[in-house]
Amino acid sequence: MSFSKRCKKEVLKKEPINEKAELLSIFQYLASIRISKNIFAVLFKTESNSLARYIYNLIKEVYDYSPIFEIKDKQKDRLFTIIIEESTITDDLINESRNFFFNKDCDLDDVSLDAIKSLLKIVFIIKGSINDPMRGYNLEIPANSLKEAELIKSLMEIFELMPRINDKKDSYVVYLKDSDKISDFLAIIGANKSLFELEDVKAMKSIRNDINRQTNFDKANIDRTVKASLKQVAAIKLLDKNDKLKSLSKEMIELAELRVDNPYTSIEELGQMLNPPMSKSKVNYRLQKFIKMAEDLD
Repeated sequence: MSFSKRCKKEVLKKEPINEKAELLSIFQYLASIRISKNIFAVLFKTESNSLARYIYNLIKEVYDYSPIFEIKDKQKDRLFTIIIEESTITDDLINESRNFFFNKDCDLDDVSLDAIKSLLKIVFIIKGSINDPMRGYNLEIPANSLKEAELIKSLMEIFELMPRINDKKDSYVVYLKDSDKISDFLAIIGANKSLFELEDVKAMKSIRNDINRQTNFDKANIDRTVKASLKQVAAIKLLDKNDKLKSLSKEMIELAELRVDNPYTSIEELGQMLNPPMSKSKVNYRLQKFIKMAEDLD
């Protein structure tokens, strides 16, 4: 099961944020009206068993009414249909939907945070998707129109999620790519388990990146050390070839021999090998002197 499906399944197992607001949000996206003998029936159709049962329970809780629950086998999947045939309930749903903030221009400051969270939760469950965090960070919610996309964006901005809209060829997608903001969104809709999974992946990636940076840093240091050492060895050999070492002090000759015999030893270790031991700065100064003397031969 994908991370996106696990996330949705987790949310559908939780208690509703606001039962009526969630039901009205579902009404916007899944409801259809059937008229038979001047009687209205509201139908909710989905291929998700979890969502179908969630809708059934919402209706039961909000209206104390048990709707009809139908299951129809298709070629590969099943179609679940929840039907409300009680006219007082269908009338109430239709009327409430007209006044729901999704369908009317209103100041979002006047809308409760629970109602806003409910809509974000439902629209994600029905239309949204989220990448497996191991493959990157991306949460998307497609919209049917620019107006709907801007509404979803505005709702996210209330929680400072900083969403963006991808507008291409009459296709609108509200998306988040910042891992911290995606974590915040999951917390808003109650997907705590998925949130912890995402945070675990983030932590693991951070540790891995730190290790890679340290490895690259160490490798670069080793490369620089080896390059410098080989330059020192070449300078000493050139001085020896031209009989320039004999005139140097005993300490310099000892250091030259040690460097040639130990080309990959660090400067600090070379200093400890001398008798008496010599500080890193003094060893480095003398090795640089070998290089300067060799350059002067040219």
